[in-house]
Amino acid sequence: MEKDSVMARKPLNVLVLLGSSREDGNSTRLAFALADGASARGHVVQSLRVPALDIAPCNGCNACLKTATAPCIIPDDMEAVYPLLRAADVLVFATPLHFFSWSTPLKALIDRLYCLAPNRKRNLKGKRSVLLAAAADDRPAVFAGLKSTYRLITDYMGWKPAGEVLVPGVAEEGDIAHAGRALSRAQALGARLA
Repeated sequence: MEKDSVMARKPLNVLVLLGSSREDGNSTRLAFALADGASARGHVVQSLRVPALDIAPCNGCNACLKTATAPCIIPDDMEAVYPLLRAADVLVFATPLHFFSWSTPLKALIDRLYCLAPNRKRNLKGKRSVLLAAAADDRPAVFAGLKSTYRLITDYMGWKPAGEVLVPGVAEEGDIAHAGRALSRAQALGARLA
């Protein structure tokens, strides 16, 4: 009976936002491990390499408060990203730790979520979210700023955090493969998404 209920679940749309400029970086590998776990459970996974996109910073113009036709008036690649964000059930943020925070490309995307804030008609309330991060520094405490910012964002946006995998001590591309059970933890997290 329990197996039947698992099989009957509707597949989730999982959007993975890859924040690393390294195509095979450590946070990207974490994200791919999570994607493998989610795909194995029948979920639909799409990944976006955020550094490859042309995303301008939010300029605070507040035009998104006045228009009902588009979430943002800045003409760039976010026009194609907004529908993907709205269609996703789960948002996965995968980032290398850059000076104790998000990578710059991923931070630009996050700032552009302003037009989808919970007080807007078009918003992202009710999404689940995941944080994946890799850091060169080997102290787990280096993630404190990122974790705090992530929690503030999830609270503000009305998202339900579904888990996180934060891996210190992985400086060189590929180090994640030798970082204990980091990849298997990410894969297991993907498999647990519900």
